[in-house]
Amino acid sequence: MKRIFLFIAIAICAFGLSSCLNSDDHSTPLIQFSRYVYRSTLEGVQDSVKLTDTVNVGDTLRLPILLYGGFNNLTEFKVTYESSECDFKLLIDSGYTQHLTDASDPENGYLKFIEDIYVYPTAMWFVSQKTGDLKISMKLSSTAGEKYSPLNAWFIIPVR
Repeated sequence: MKRIFLFIAIAICAFGLSSCLNSDDHSTPLIQFSRYVYRSTLEGVQDSVKLTDTVNVGDTLRLPILLYGGFNNLTEFKVTYESSECDFKLLIDSGYTQHLTDASDPENGYLKFIEDIYVYPTAMWFVSQKTGDLKISMKLSSTAGEKYSPLNAWFIIPVR
């Protein structure tokens, strides 16, 4: 009887360990950025302001961001905005351009990643062109399943 119990215990342990070792982890991708954005005004003042602070028309803003896929590869990053409200582009360091496919278009807010990219630094650069609330929407996709990816995020900057 003790041997039967021992075999059952071994079988349960083996089943439990095999399900842990199948590398089937998934995580929602993350977009990480600071609460502060770098600002250059038309008067030549350079400072940093909170992301939710009111800025003036013509202010140039730069927001460094980090795209993180967690356990999964990043596939694409898309930024949408109203082109009549701001000039926009993604700033890419020359050392990281080899991680992007030819389909990428940083000037229009689109990055398509090659395989095996888990972390990618970039920055948003934009100049407000008219008053109102400037809404920037982002979509980060990874190889995680439908339940976890894509991540949709947005923020609003008041412009006066």
